[in-house]
Amino acid sequence: MEEQEVDPQNIIEKIKEYIHVRTELSVLSAVDKGSQLFAGLLTDGLVLVLTVLACLFGSLALGFYLSEVLNNTYGGFLIVAGIYLLGAVILNSIKEKYLEKRIINLVIEKFFKDRNEEQHENKDSK
Repeated sequence: MEEQEVDPQNIIEKIKEYIHVRTELSVLSAVDKGSQLFAGLLTDGLVLVLTVLACLFGSLALGFYLSEVLNNTYGGFLIVAGIYLLGAVILNSIKEKYLEKRIINLVIEKFFKDRNEEQHENKDSK
């Protein structure tokens, strides 16, 4: 077998090119992940704001309706406040057992969604 001559200058040039490409890839990957995170936060934030507004106006409507039914201006709103207080007590009692773990898992799953998709694509292509 013939041995090929190794040109040290060529190797150094290839290493520099590889480092440059990897750096550029890392920057682009970070920008992609950041933009996805920002877009997700923005859309989720808008959904949250609209949901809060819907709950607010629904609560006001329910308060006025119950006030009309009870013929008591304060009674309807006190009932609505009691419903919210009951909901807060229930959420507080079940948050550690049910809610926190699911929310944590949801956030982790959303953050690493692309990585999981890439792994599934790589497995499918093999």
